[in-house]
Amino acid sequence: MISFDSSLNLIQKSVLKSLKSEFVDINESFGRILASDLYSKCDYPRENLSSMDGAVIFKSDLNLKEIEIIGEIKAGDSFTNDFNKGQAKLIFTGGIVPGKNKVIIPKEQFLISKNKLIIKDRKIQNFIRIKGSDFKKKELCLSKNTKMNCRTIALAAAMRINKIEVIKKPNVIVIMTGDELISSDKEKPLVISTNQIMIKKIVNDFGGSLKNIYIVKDKIEELEKLIKKLRDFDILITSGGISRGKYDLVKKVLCNLKMKILFDRVSIKPGKPTTFGKFSKNRYFLGLPGNPVSCFTSLVFFFSKFINCFYGSDYLKITKTKLILNNNLKTNKHLTTFLRIKKIKNKPNFFNVFSKQDSAQMKILSESNGILIRKPYEKNLIKGTECNVLLYENMFSNHI
Repeated sequence: MISFDSSLNLIQKSVLKSLKSEFVDINESFGRILASDLYSKCDYPRENLSSMDGAVIFKSDLNLKEIEIIGEIKAGDSFTNDFNKGQAKLIFTGGIVPGKNKVIIPKEQFLISKNKLIIKDRKIQNFIRIKGSDFKKKELCLSKNTKMNCRTIALAAAMRINKIEVIKKPNVIVIMTGDELISSDKEKPLVISTNQIMIKKIVNDFGGSLKNIYIVKDKIEELEKLIKKLRDFDILITSGGISRGKYDLVKKVLCNLKMKILFDRVSIKPGKPTTFGKFSKNRYFLGLPGNPVSCFTSLVFFFSKFINCFYGSDYLKITKTKLILNNNLKTNKHLTTFLRIKKIKNKPNFFNVFSKQDSAQMKILSESNGILIRKPYEKNLIKGTECNVLLYENMFSNHI
């Protein structure tokens, strides 16, 4: 049996960064990883722009008593005619400043009388955004391996880029095993396949591309026939059938198909039977236990590790939160333990650990809002201890 940390390190060493890429529209690129550097196609701003509502005049006209107003410049006007000394134009924020040697007088610093501009305050700051002051044409603005978010997408749009090259998402195929999930006489199954709901959501949210979910019986022939047909996947995920029971057949089938098992028992609770392996041509296998809580925790920790290795970056960052324990915990045993917790409603900085931690209990999993990880043989924790916990709401930060 391998330790939790060693299992993650083994995935780190085994999973190679993907070299596959594709082009996508920037509006569809949220959460994607850049496969190449992005250089701007234009200066930004593209022209000298006013940063204030006011009037634009020649700098040399600042001492004139009055200046003739001959027009106005709005934001969005594509072309603005220049004007002569002794003249002015009203200008709005974002309007193009015509010609050279101009200054912007904010509207609070002048009066208008009979179409004449009368300056009240001649102390002038720089209210012109100079062409290319943010970035210039052909300037590197977004580097390879950047994770796209709403801010970087907006930047790419300002760079006049419509499509970007990103790393292809890993293709994921899921197989659910178990006679209890399938009814041969067209009646309802004995067990609802709840795991596939969690797997589908987490795989897609964590940056994978779920291609298909299959449900098969606990029969070697059926499972082997299905896996042999599978082609276009980067990782195959199974749920159930990886423990040591009579009908836990997944590992036997995969070994028959020449898959190399890297680990098949991890010293964690829940999730001990979790298995990870590698096919040829950089295709991988993650075997999840069938119990819902075990499936959930193993998928969260091991699939997220695979994703980070596949993209070659901390695509998913585990964010820990400090909260205060509200009950007492005994010394931990020899396994790394994932305990479901719940924040206390009226005490937002405190949390309780559920007394029941059965790996099949869906209701407690649903009611929980985080996990406390306890290391092997960790000493008892008393009420009032500050702990690092993983809250589902920000466990994996995919921030704006």
